[in-house]
Amino acid sequence: MYGEKRCMNKYHFISMLLFISGITFFVYGVLTGEVNTGFILIFPFFVGSGVYALFGVVFIFVSILLFMFGFVDVESDLKELQDFGGGRDDDHILAKKRFFEGGGVVLIGPIPIVFGSNWKIAAVLIVLTIILVLMSFVFTAIFF
Repeated sequence: MYGEKRCMNKYHFISMLLFISGITFFVYGVLTGEVNTGFILIFPFFVGSGVYALFGVVFIFVSILLFMFGFVDVESDLKELQDFGGGRDDDHILAKKRFFEGGGVVLIGPIPIVFGSNWKIAAVLIVLTIILVLMSFVFTAIFF
């Protein structure tokens, strides 16, 4: 597993092709005037209502889904390798369970949705979210 060269996952390859195709549709839409572009801070955005914008969005969305699905396939390959055993020396590495705790925040406008694997992480995230929302209100009041 460590010394062998592994080919690109088929889902990741298809995802890459779809992503490039989606960007190509956006670029062609911009060149024909059907799609407008801009930046908010450092994030680019595309605005369009035609066929090229539609295909660009659909291809990029499907490419993201396939990219994530490719990792599920890799996990199933590791599970098959683990079930097989094969008498390898590094079986104990694959069988080792990893435990981690985490959490996250989804901000929909000023409304936070906080989730975490334990209450301490969720409490810290709630405090950080309140600080972030208050800072955004203060900066909005100062600069706009």
